[in-house]
Amino acid sequence: MNIPRWPLKFIQVILRGEYLEEIEGDLAEVFEEDLAFYGLRKARRRYALGAIQLVRLQLIKKARRPPKLLFLPLMRDLKLAYRSLLKFKGHTLINLIGLSLGLAMGAFTLQYVLEELSFDKFHRRGDRIFKVVTASTDGGMETNAWPVGDKLRSEFPEVEAVTYSTRATPTFQVERQGSYYERDFFFATGEFVDIFSFETVAGDAKEALTIANSMLITESMQDLYFKGEAIGRSIIMQDSIEYRIGAVIADPPVNTHLQFDGLISFATYEKLVGFSYSQGWGNFNIRNYLMLREGVQIDQVTSKAAGIYREHVGEWLDEMGVDFSVAFIPLEEVYLDSTFYNGMGPNGSRKRVNTLMIISAFLMLLACINYINLSTARSLHRAREVGIKKVHGSSRVALVSQFLIESLLLTSLSFLLAIGFVGLLLPFFNGLLGKEYTLLSFLNRPFLLGVAGLIPAVSLVAGGYPAWVISGFKPLTAVRGIAKSGRQGLTLRRALIAFQFFVSSGLVLATLLVIQQLAYMRMQDLGFDGEQVLVIDATNATGEVSSAVVKAQLLSITGVQQVSHTNALPGRPGWQGQWAYPERVSDEPVHTEYMAIDESYLSALGLELVAGRGFSEDRPAELKSGLILNETCVQAMGWSSPEEALGKEIVSPSQRPAGTVIGVVKDYHGLGLQSEIWPKAMDFDSDQFGRYYAVKFDKRRTIGVTEAVEDSWEMLYPNFPLQFSFLDQDFDRQYREEEQLAQVLGVFAAVIIIVSAIGLLGLISLVAASKTKEIGIRKTLGATIGDVVLLISRSFVLLVLIGNLLAAPFLWYFGNDWLNTFAHRVQIDPLLFIYALVVTAALAFLIVGYQVFHTARLNPVDALRDE
Repeated sequence: MNIPRWPLKFIQVILRGEYLEEIEGDLAEVFEEDLAFYGLRKARRRYALGAIQLVRLQLIKKARRPPKLLFLPLMRDLKLAYRSLLKFKGHTLINLIGLSLGLAMGAFTLQYVLEELSFDKFHRRGDRIFKVVTASTDGGMETNAWPVGDKLRSEFPEVEAVTYSTRATPTFQVERQGSYYERDFFFATGEFVDIFSFETVAGDAKEALTIANSMLITESMQDLYFKGEAIGRSIIMQDSIEYRIGAVIADPPVNTHLQFDGLISFATYEKLVGFSYSQGWGNFNIRNYLMLREGVQIDQVTSKAAGIYREHVGEWLDEMGVDFSVAFIPLEEVYLDSTFYNGMGPNGSRKRVNTLMIISAFLMLLACINYINLSTARSLHRAREVGIKKVHGSSRVALVSQFLIESLLLTSLSFLLAIGFVGLLLPFFNGLLGKEYTLLSFLNRPFLLGVAGLIPAVSLVAGGYPAWVISGFKPLTAVRGIAKSGRQGLTLRRALIAFQFFVSSGLVLATLLVIQQLAYMRMQDLGFDGEQVLVIDATNATGEVSSAVVKAQLLSITGVQQVSHTNALPGRPGWQGQWAYPERVSDEPVHTEYMAIDESYLSALGLELVAGRGFSEDRPAELKSGLILNETCVQAMGWSSPEEALGKEIVSPSQRPAGTVIGVVKDYHGLGLQSEIWPKAMDFDSDQFGRYYAVKFDKRRTIGVTEAVEDSWEMLYPNFPLQFSFLDQDFDRQYREEEQLAQVLGVFAAVIIIVSAIGLLGLISLVAASKTKEIGIRKTLGATIGDVVLLISRSFVLLVLIGNLLAAPFLWYFGNDWLNTFAHRVQIDPLLFIYALVVTAALAFLIVGYQVFHTARLNPVDALRDE
C-alpha cells in the first residue's frame, strides 16, 4: 500500500523552517490525536505516522537552528478544549448561557462606568483645575459670593487663573424668524477658555468673552441659526438685546459637566446687573473655577482660602448667625459629587456607579461559580482522561494549561453570545440609565481594553480552581476511573451554592425594599390636591401680556375652575435658603423657602388654612405686607402655635420674605418625601416673580381643557411654544432616582436568579446521574418517587435557607443605612425576608425536584445495571 501524500504536504505547510526551534518527544504522539480527529482509518493513520517520523528525522538533520514548535501545543489544547465542550453539550450550554449573561451585564456596566468616570478628563490641565464652592454647616452652595473669585485671583500667588460664570438662561431666549427659543447660555470671563480645553473653531474666543455685548457660540448653534459662517453676525436675545458673535467653539463633549450652547462676555453681565468684584458678599450666584500654577498642590491653598468669608465679613456672619468657608472640588469629581449640585450641566451619582459595579461583579462571580461547580462535579468523568495523559508524561502544569485554555475558549464564545444579548437589551438599558448607546458606542479604546482584561480574568477565576483540582488526580487511580472528589470538594460546592443564593436573595430583598419605600412615598398624603391641575411654564414667555390678562383668558375656558400665578409649585420649589428672623435679627436665622403667590394659590392647590386668612383684593394693605406661613415655619420661628404667629413680624436681610403674618397653612410636601418639609413663607408678589400658572380644571373635561389652553396660549404668546405638564405627574418625577434604582435592582436580581437557577440545574443533573444506583436501590427497597425527591432535594433547599439567613443581616444593616437618607421612610418589614425565602426556595425545589423526579422514574433494574 502506498503511503498517502497528503500527510507530507500537511506537515510541510505547518512545520516551515522559520517556525522551527526545537523538537522534543515523539512527534508522532503530538499528531496522533489530530489525525484521529480527522477520521482517518487505522491503516492510513499508521502509514501517515510513518511519514511523520521520516519528515521529523529529515527536519532534525537539516535544520540549521532548533525548530520552533511552541504554537503546536496551543493548537492541540484548543482542539482538545473544543472537543471537550462538544462532548458535554448540556453543561457547556449552561455555562455558555450563564457566562454570556454575566458578560452582557458586565459589558453594559463597564461602558456605563467608563463613561461616568471619564467626565472632564479631556482637559489638558485638568489636574490643576478646581471648582470653588461655599461650604457651611448645613452642606453649602455650589456658588460663591461675588468677591470670592477676585480674592483668590489677587491675593493667592499659587493661583494662576480664576474664571467667573453664571447662568444666563432661562431669562434669555434667542430670537429666530419671529420666534423665541430657550438655549443654555452662561456669562463667563475670558479666563474660561484659558482654563478649559474647549477647541476654538473660528475667531478669538478670549476676546469674545472680554468685550461687552459679545459672545461665542458652539458649532451646533452656528449650523442651526446661520447655516454658515457666524463670526461678525449678531443674535437678538430678550426681544431687543443684540450680541455680536466673536468666536465659534466645538460642541462640548458629552462627558463634561459644562454643557452650553454659547457663552456671553462677563462684561455684559457687569453692565446689566451692576456687578462688583469688591462688593456683594451676600450675593451667592457666581460660579468660580480656578487653575493652580504648575507644581502647586491644592493643600497649599485650602487652609489659607477657607477663612476668606470670616476674614472679610466675619462680623456680618456672626450677626446673621451663619458661617461660610471656601472649599475646592477637583474638576474630575464635580460631575459625580453628591454634596454640591452642578449648575452648569448634568449630575451623576457615584453611589449609582458603585452599586452597578458591585452588582455586576457579583453577577459575573456567580457565573464563574457555575463553571466551578459543574467542572468539579464533572471531574470524575474526566479522571481517566487525566490519568492517561499523566501516564504518557503530561505534567500538571501542562494539564492546568489545557483546562485554562478550555475555560478561555468557553469565555470567548460566551462573549460573542453576550454581544447578541447586548444588542437585544440595548433599548431597555438606554431607557433604564438615561443613555443613548448604540453598538458602535462600545467600540472605544477604554471599553475594548476593559474587555481584553475582563475575558482572561473571568477565564482564570472560573477555570483556575477546577484546573488545579482535576490536574491533581493520581495517575493510577485516575486511569482506572476511581478518582473521587472528596469531602473537601463537596463542601466547596455546597458553600458556593449557598453563596449564590445569598447574593440572589439579597438582591431580591433589596429590590423589594426599594419598591416598598417607593410605594410608601407615593401613597402618603402630600397635603395638597395635585389632581386635575395643569402647570404652564411661562418662564420664557416675555411680552406685554400681564398675568391678569392671562388668568382672565384661561378662566374663560369651559371646565377651568381656578387659575393661580406663582413662582413655586410642589415639585418646583421657590427661593430656598432665604434667611429670615422672627421680629428682629437674632442669633440663628431660619432658612426659609420664599414663595410669591396670588389670591387663588391656596384654593387652586387645595391648601388648608389652620389659622388666619389668605390674600384678598378686598384687603389691599395685606397684599403689600402680608405673609402666609406653613406650620413648620411657625415652629422654626419659635412660636408655640399658628394662632400665636398671627400678627407677628418677620424680617430678612434680602427683604424676601419680610412682613406681617396674616395666615398659616397646614404643612404640605413641596418636595418629594426624600426631603424634610421646608419652612415656607409666601407673600403677594406673583406679578414680579411669577413663573408658572396653575390651572385647576374639571376632570371630566381634560381633553377639551388642554386643547383650549393651547389655543389660548397661541393667541396670547404666538412666538413662544406652550410648555405644560400635570402637577401630579410633575411631582412624581422627583422619585425618578428611586424608580430607576428599583428597576436596576430588579433587572440584575432577575438575571442573577436565572444564572443561579441554570447553574443549580446543571449541578443537580450531575448529582442525580451519580446517584442512579442509589435511587435504584432505594426504589427496590420500597421508596416512592416522592421519597427520593424529598431526600435529595432537602439538602439543596437547606443551602438556599442558609443563603437567605446570611443575606438577612446584610439587608437589615445596609437597608436601614439607605432608608436613613430619606426624611420620611418605612420600617423594614420582616415579611420581606419571608417573601425572598419563599421565592428562592420554591425555585430551587422546582429545579431540583424536576431533575430528581426525572431520574427517579427510571426502572430500578436499569439503574442497578448502570456501570
